Amino acid sequence: MNALRSKPVLLLASAVIGGSLFAPPIQADGLEGRCEIRSADLELKEGVYHLNARMDLPVSDAVRRGLADGVPLTIEVDLEIERVRQLLPNSRVAELTQRYHLQYNAVSARYILRNDNSGQQESIGTVDAALEQLSEVRSVPVLDKSLIATGRRYEASVRVKVDYGDVPFTLRLVMFWVSDWHRESDWYSWTPQP
Repeated sequence: MNALRSKPVLLLASAVIGGSLFAPPIQADGLEGRCEIRSADLELKEGVYHLNARMDLPVSDAVRRGLADGVPLTIEVDLEIERVRQLLPNSRVAELTQRYHLQYNAVSARYILRNDNSGQQESIGTVDAALEQLSEVRSVPVLDKSLIATGRRYEASVRVKVDYGDVPFTLRLVMFWVSDWHRESDWYSWTPQP
């Protein structure tokens, strides 16, 4: 009896997966343009190093229209700080991922920029103002000064990852070859001054 009940479920699952494989690709405009860190530094304030970074995000007019229609845009900023050593591999001193989420709220007719790490949200009136703010990381606390030894050399590296749209996990499995909605910059590295 159980075998008879599971047969229709298996047939339905096979039809859905088979239909997904042979269906035409989803029509969506992906991310276009440069994705890179233009500048970054660590600023010491009251005994804590803060990250400042300026980014070029791959945002086209199609992405602006998508945002206005409610398609979310998410960025992750990864930071690594290592102590540079001569004979041994570098040692990691700090590591941080800062995540931001931008989405249009049709009820308030404003763009909501949320810092996923802190939970802070900001309401912004225009898509260009929201994208401008998203492309700049300001004064994010990352490392206590006591963890940096004087007389040692350190290297800081930062990169940005951009995701556009909210593709469900099941579709990502079926459409593993599509990368139009995800971009990642190269690492931007510099030697911070203690």
